[in-house]
Amino acid sequence: MNRLTTFTAATLAVGFGIATAASAADLPKTTQQMLKDLKMDASALSGLDKELAVPQAWIDGAKKEGQVKIWTTYRRQPWSRMERIFMERYPFIKVNHDRVNNTARRVIRPLTAFKTGRVLVDVITGLSGEAHLFQQAKAFTDLRDMPSYDNLPAHLKHPEGLTAVGRIRYYCIAYNRNKVKESDLPKTWDDLVNSQRFAGKKIGLANRPNNWLLPLWKYKGGDWGRQFTDKLFGLKPQLRKEGQGAVLALVVAGEMEMGIPAAMNRVAEYRIKHDKTPVGHHCPIPVVFTISETGIMAGNPHMNAAKLYVNWYLSKEGQLAQFWANESVPSHKDMRDKRFVYWPENVSGKEMAQFKYDNPEAGKEVLKYWDARWIQGGGYVPPKPSIVTVKLDKVVRGGRVLEFKVDGKADKAKMSRSRSKVTIGGKQAKRGDLKAGMTCKINYPKGGGEAKTVDCK
Repeated sequence: MNRLTTFTAATLAVGFGIATAASAADLPKTTQQMLKDLKMDASALSGLDKELAVPQAWIDGAKKEGQVKIWTTYRRQPWSRMERIFMERYPFIKVNHDRVNNTARRVIRPLTAFKTGRVLVDVITGLSGEAHLFQQAKAFTDLRDMPSYDNLPAHLKHPEGLTAVGRIRYYCIAYNRNKVKESDLPKTWDDLVNSQRFAGKKIGLANRPNNWLLPLWKYKGGDWGRQFTDKLFGLKPQLRKEGQGAVLALVVAGEMEMGIPAAMNRVAEYRIKHDKTPVGHHCPIPVVFTISETGIMAGNPHMNAAKLYVNWYLSKEGQLAQFWANESVPSHKDMRDKRFVYWPENVSGKEMAQFKYDNPEAGKEVLKYWDARWIQGGGYVPPKPSIVTVKLDKVVRGGRVLEFKVDGKADKAKMSRSRSKVTIGGKQAKRGDLKAGMTCKINYPKGGGEAKTVDCK
């Protein structure tokens, strides 16, 4: 099954209205290619000129700034597709993009820096339900002066305009079609845990409760959440140390019958590549509806360029670009229909565990309860960082790995180009500047974890 054959031409035309379409000749070449790939015409972007009609001062300011720094969870290939369109439309802005998967680094690190007067990044996408922390610290800029902000449905608008919902995700279940019959799939989440059908290592759990259990917990209540969690762990699932993408790949390989959680767009990518890939996507009731929020750091040095990017991201062109890139469901109020959902039958007409901007403290309760059960069940917990002062024995692959001895025992630390902070002699440096023989203070999880900081003499 190919995405382009899942919708008829008539279906694709539904919902675009009769507003004046953007002229195809005026669109960036990559946008034209995107429309061709999706078998849509320029009417898909009707009203785009109005959405992108920003104050001239933003354009002039962005030209002077010349760049914007963005942190996301996007993989390189889909991000490149989106980025090309933005940079064709705004060629005077250089995009410095980093994929920062670790929530703590993507959220806590810039917040900690902001509280000390430093701004590490201009735009952050993927706040993992922690927008309230930025709100408390007054670390985000009000986005309500953007023309495209009005494209958001009312219930997805932040009460103070501090974040923008860029995409929607249906976090449900991935299952191996060779091992699981459709008749075996649970109609509700309660059906899943009240049966022994998937007991005994048949479920692979990723340690990501914020993506699916938190919305369910808030929607159904704490009593339900605790009972459900107890029953789920009572099925003796595989507690995987890998991330969601790896767990999905293991489901495809048949290592387990189902994986939780699984985003619909990621499962769809497998099916688009090859219809015979033995993976399906199923949403028990209530369907978990999660959001991906974007914020602009207050006081950043590229404010105009940041506003141009986020405004574009919320426009029809930006929203269509991310759907084209990796099947992400748009948040745009005129694009909330089955054209942009790979398996509309999974969610259409079903009860939704809708996201609400309320009770941010619920996340702490969920994570505390989940973590206790995860540890009790033998799930992998990353070691806490340690600070050691050592002599570097070897610097591998241009600083990607540091080898040294701690109390006479060999150990190593991984080094991220973007996340690991390096200083030499008190001055900021790069991992490639590190040399064997240097004496360094390293903050890292023992046993080969990724270093947070490396301070060398």
